[in-house]
Amino acid sequence: MAPDERSRVEASQALTEQLGPAAAAALMECIPPFGWNEIATKSDLMALERRFDALERSFDALERSFDALERRLDGLEGHLGLRFDAKLHAEMNRMIRWTVASLFGGITALSAAAAVVAALLA
Repeated sequence: MAPDERSRVEASQALTEQLGPAAAAALMECIPPFGWNEIATKSDLMALERRFDALERSFDALERSFDALERRLDGLEGHLGLRFDAKLHAEMNRMIRWTVASLFGGITALSAAAAVVAALLA
């Protein structure tokens, strides 16, 4: 159960009476103002880092796929002697930009969540 402010003050006063103000302050700093179940562990952070690494690998693979698709389209265009019209090209570029922007937005949200977890640990 998480300690409330009143129980923290009472504990601090009791420790100050028994051990003195310096020792009481040092001990009170060791007790979080929330439940221990809310603290992220090193293994939690490592799992989050692994998820970020996997996400980064996914983005790298997606980028390689986009590059391969662009090369295939360029090759098809050259092989068949066709020219994609500017409107189709513009639409493809818009779709690619939207997809990449959405993915980076997701990364930003996950990074913000990691920063909050790190701040809670500090």
